[in-house]
Amino acid sequence: MGIENAALLAFNRGIISRLGLARVDLQKRVAMSAEIQTNWIPRVLGSMMLRPGLAYIGPTKSNARAFHIPFVFATDDHAILELTDSVLRVRVGETLLSRTAVSTTFTNGAFNSDVAGWTGADEGAAVSAWLTGGYLSLTGTHYSAAIRRQTLTVSGADLNVEHGLRVVIERGPVTLKVGSTSGGDEYIHETSLGTGTHSLAFTPTAGSAYVELSSLSESAVLVDSISIEAAGTIELPTPWPVGALRLIRYDQSGDIIYIACDGYQQRKIERRATRSWSIVKYEATDGPFRIQNVGTTTLTPSAISGDIALTASRALFRAGHVGALFRLTSIGQRVAGNFTGVSAQFTSDIRVTGIGSARLINIEKAGTWTGTLTLQRSVGEPGSWADVTTYTTNPNTTYNDGLDNQIIFYRIGVKASALSSGTINAALDYPSGGLTGVARIKTVTTPTSATASVLKSLGGTGATEDWSEGAWSDYRGWPSAVAFYEGRLWWTGKGNFWGSVSDAYESFDDETEGDSGPIDRSIGSGPVDTIAWLLPLQRLIAGTAGAEHSARSSTQDEPLTPTNFNLKTASTQGSGLVDAAKIDSFGVFVQRSGTRLFQLAFSFDANDYTPTELTALAPEVCNSGVVRIGVQRQPDTRIHCVLNDGTVAIMIFDKAEDVKCWVRFETDGEVEDIVVLPGAGADVEDAVYYAVARTIGGSTVRYLERWALEENCHGGSDSRCADSHLVYSGASTVTVAGLGHLEGESVVAWGDGADLGTYTVTGGAIVLSTACSQVCVGLPYTARYKSTKLAYAAQLGTALTQRKRVTGLGLVMIDTHAQGLKYGGDFASLDDLPQMQAYAAVDQESVWSEYDYPMFPFPGSWSADSRLCLQAAAPRPCTVLAAIVGVQTHDHA
Repeated sequence: MGIENAALLAFNRGIISRLGLARVDLQKRVAMSAEIQTNWIPRVLGSMMLRPGLAYIGPTKSNARAFHIPFVFATDDHAILELTDSVLRVRVGETLLSRTAVSTTFTNGAFNSDVAGWTGADEGAAVSAWLTGGYLSLTGTHYSAAIRRQTLTVSGADLNVEHGLRVVIERGPVTLKVGSTSGGDEYIHETSLGTGTHSLAFTPTAGSAYVELSSLSESAVLVDSISIEAAGTIELPTPWPVGALRLIRYDQSGDIIYIACDGYQQRKIERRATRSWSIVKYEATDGPFRIQNVGTTTLTPSAISGDIALTASRALFRAGHVGALFRLTSIGQRVAGNFTGVSAQFTSDIRVTGIGSARLINIEKAGTWTGTLTLQRSVGEPGSWADVTTYTTNPNTTYNDGLDNQIIFYRIGVKASALSSGTINAALDYPSGGLTGVARIKTVTTPTSATASVLKSLGGTGATEDWSEGAWSDYRGWPSAVAFYEGRLWWTGKGNFWGSVSDAYESFDDETEGDSGPIDRSIGSGPVDTIAWLLPLQRLIAGTAGAEHSARSSTQDEPLTPTNFNLKTASTQGSGLVDAAKIDSFGVFVQRSGTRLFQLAFSFDANDYTPTELTALAPEVCNSGVVRIGVQRQPDTRIHCVLNDGTVAIMIFDKAEDVKCWVRFETDGEVEDIVVLPGAGADVEDAVYYAVARTIGGSTVRYLERWALEENCHGGSDSRCADSHLVYSGASTVTVAGLGHLEGESVVAWGDGADLGTYTVTGGAIVLSTACSQVCVGLPYTARYKSTKLAYAAQLGTALTQRKRVTGLGLVMIDTHAQGLKYGGDFASLDDLPQMQAYAAVDQESVWSEYDYPMFPFPGSWSADSRLCLQAAAPRPCTVLAAIVGVQTHDHA
């Protein structure tokens, strides 16, 4: 028989599976682990504290389940985007963006039956008009803009008051500007609005505000409505129902967040200013495309520009093709333009080759005009344009340059100030070669006919077999993941990688030459239809149900290019449908079971990323299934895994210190989402937000709540160890109001450095037992710690299966309430901290800044499985640095 001390000098080993409690051979790892460690937050340094409380921020829209996206422009410039069922709201500084009431209004901003109230200012042959369905249609000529204007009257009471301008674009882009002068843009600088909904702030300083909508596009763009927003929270419509929210993947560049969601067209969330936001469709105009048509089906366009009809020679179009791109290469080359005004205006170019009559160009001229039309050419490639001949009258003509066997490019148009009056309709028509154009499907009428908007001029109106369908549409599917990597925007899904043109995030023009061209590759093996996530590490990694794939160039890891792109299998664990997270140069992802977390780190032996399980010693910690991961970097790296059962499994991680510590988070409710923002200024800690579903007054509510800073959870006048808490600071009072979100709930209060007890919220308030000037009121919670088997005290061998009992306990603590910790051999029989220390009575309301006293008796009993249990509870702070357990062993039963 003997007594030895088991030292628990660190609490940063975390939870270990019950299956591993007897692994005394892993003493360094297991001896200081725990079977239970809930609502304690260890630090990498080794201490553990009663976790910080959650501060109440506000409810989600209609208390609905929400998915949150961090918007981080800079460490001190960020916002939280709240997505609920088909709605987006924005929080800046934790406050929802909203508009105030103003009396300023538009006349006929809904365009229900006409465009009355709007002044036409169309240039040249451009046309602005009403379109059936309730739209303002703007059709330009490429050089001339279709324009509509309205002057708003601003009352004196609304001067210098922010206005919210809501613009809904049915088919974009539309150019908008708002000024204090006619044609000016002093209030909202000239900006392009994509297809979607825009909420733009401006503050008029004069009695009139001038609004202008315009477009140069030869295809009609459509404005659905424009209005001054009513008072209230800004809400923007989204395409994602609640069931799709967890499939959302995103990445950010500057003021734009790009979003992918399996089954939905990509979107962009744009910030034009702190209080001006938009959500629009991501609409690339030049790709990507599927392989070229190899059958005999032809497509025939009705015109080479503007809004056209497309006719297929056999059934081709489906309803899901609306929004899809089609690329057509013509037989022969035709370019045309409508020229008006005083600026230089020319058609695109044609390419002339061959000899003799094969070089004959047809030149068409029409319209009523006075001026000079000029034919120009460039030798070898477009760019160095030289005048060939001029025309001042209409009759059609031909031109043959006689430059046999040379490649010459031609265009026609007017030079600056060369057109005195009228509009010239001019075209070049050349029967050889071909031009490639792009159109986007607007409607599908029958399987053989559709309408489309031309995005890049077509080369002719004849039938052609040379066409390609866009890779993305409701029919073909949409990407399921997105990321920025090496200066490209990458989309993945349906077994494909699509990388944009370098530094051109909305271009996939495969005619871009050289290494900057777009990249289009397929994975080609395994279950890859849905790509769960995309991680831009030192290499680009994609997670699929069957494997994790690494995109790399050569062994020297040069940048990825169209000709230097290879996919290798980095791991065959397979990924669940949970977005992965990046931490420095490695990543973490949820294995396809949904219950295991893996790290992907580069291995020089494998020359690729390889997986390591982070849940190896605690495989049950995420057994209910991970629904989202959030990574906090300060004060320690913490990986928050939100689970299906409403709890959170948190891993404290430090590679250098070999810390992989799992603990659990629980609250009176269910955590459903997490979002993390960087700390700013003096706040070293990151801001961690949970979306929590709680039952209040018999109803389910959902609140966004933020972890309190650890520095505010050590006692003192301001200690924030309570959930969904509200902090009052002001004149001394006994009444704390503003607690309507906890109506009818039993709450705890900490005020002016003391635990004030428990209260019930009535009428949105509580009445304290004593007046205070600094009070934190919120829901209570309890932290529990249960050690592993105390089998490490024996000098030789192990104390496993031996009868033993704990005889004494020594604690080293800081920032701990005098009655902030209970201890015992199990949670059913716990004792308070000693009420006498150093021969003096302890002030029961005091907070120890330091606690380091001799070991005191422990109420242990003989057992083969003796344990140490520690328990703390809000609002009393507690931080434990070390525990020394006196263990008496007995060799006989």
